[in-house]
Amino acid sequence: MATQTQTEQRLQDLRRQIVGARAVPMSASCMVNREETLGLIDRILSGLSADLAAYAGSHATGDQARAAEIINQARQEANRIISQTEIARAAEVQAAQIMARARAESEELLVEADRYVETRLAAFEAELQVTMSRVAQMRERLLDRSQLGDVPSGGSDAAWPTSWES
Repeated sequence: MATQTQTEQRLQDLRRQIVGARAVPMSASCMVNREETLGLIDRILSGLSADLAAYAGSHATGDQARAAEIINQARQEANRIISQTEIARAAEVQAAQIMARARAESEELLVEADRYVETRLAAFEAELQVTMSRVAQMRERLLDRSQLGDVPSGGSDAAWPTSWES
């Protein structure tokens, strides 16, 4: 239990004095010594301001310490939040740089793929032109040989070429 103040001790003395006072018959009243009781009340009042000042001082010191601790914690939290904000900003900048590089690489790959496809299509077109030329030559030979549908009736093999190439 905490140490009692002078005021608390004097109030307990006053209580004991009243409890120990002579009772007035047939009533709730009691007889106390006026001088003694008033002296005790005066001592209580005189010590009360000193006890209140000491109480306020001790609690003010504790409250100030608690306030300082709260302020310190708030500063630490603010620094942590600022640090996280700076990290987030740096991460956003880095992410933007990575995205820019990825887009540039993507565009380069697309151009490279388009060049490859264009080259392959050009080669295919050239092969098709050669093939179409050969088909046209073969059709022309066929028409020349058959004379527009007149097939020789003798069945001579001399009219049929053994190779389609000239």
